[in-house]
Amino acid sequence: MIIKPKSGNNFKYISLDAYIEKHIQSNSGTDSKALKQSLLYFRQIKTEGIKCQCGNELWIIGSAIAGKGCFRCITMQTDRSNDYELE
Repeated sequence: MIIKPKSGNNFKYISLDAYIEKHIQSNSGTDSKALKQSLLYFRQIKTEGIKCQCGNELWIIGSAIAGKGCFRCITMQTDRSNDYELE
């Protein structure tokens, strides 16, 4: 399930299970258990207030794939309108 962006944030929000399913459709070799564990870990540390080294909020999905960071540090872009984040 995809949810409209929250105020002031232009990510498309998606549930954990829907994201894992979508990711595996595009990346068939992915270990779904490892992906889920990584997503849950980064969601937890974001909830605890851990931030990117630049001070911005963590991007859970990007961090689970590329390592701890915010959207800008991971992608070097600012437009998040075509990207997902966990709800």
